[in-house]
Amino acid sequence: MNTKINGSTIEISLEGPISEKTSLFELNIQNYKDIKLNMSKVTFINSIGVKNWIMWTCRVPTDAKLSLDECPFVIVNQVNIVQGFLPKNARVTSFNAPFLCEDCSHEHVIKLSENVHYNYAGEQESKLNLPSEIKCSKCSAKLEPDFIVDKTFGFLKK
Repeated sequence: MNTKINGSTIEISLEGPISEKTSLFELNIQNYKDIKLNMSKVTFINSIGVKNWIMWTCRVPTDAKLSLDECPFVIVNQVNIVQGFLPKNARVTSFNAPFLCEDCSHEHVIKLSENVHYNYAGEQESKLNLPSEIKCSKCSAKLEPDFIVDKTFGFLKK
């Protein structure tokens, strides 16, 4: 884990598994108004990691913003499956989604970002704008999402 502090903002880069040994859970976050987590190097989360994560997010100040950036798909699944995984003051600002070439079965990971590919529900309906013309790097066929779109973007409605 690496941290960078700038006034009332803390940027945290996580690496490896989220488990009972994750040092994030020991970090004092009470004095920060903007907590930014880069999760690009998170490899997995186990059940104790989920429990500790929820306990940690309960310590995030209610007036702070929590941003999750470059989430691996396993984290997005937890957001949608586990009640309370993402507190009300948190947002998934981007995540890595699996796409598949149906012609050659090559798998691709595409970064999907808030305000580009999706918007949170607010005063208006949440909107999706998934990339539709991404070509396979191996055979140039069109890629398709390798996930259930409505289920994956369930976090937008919370």
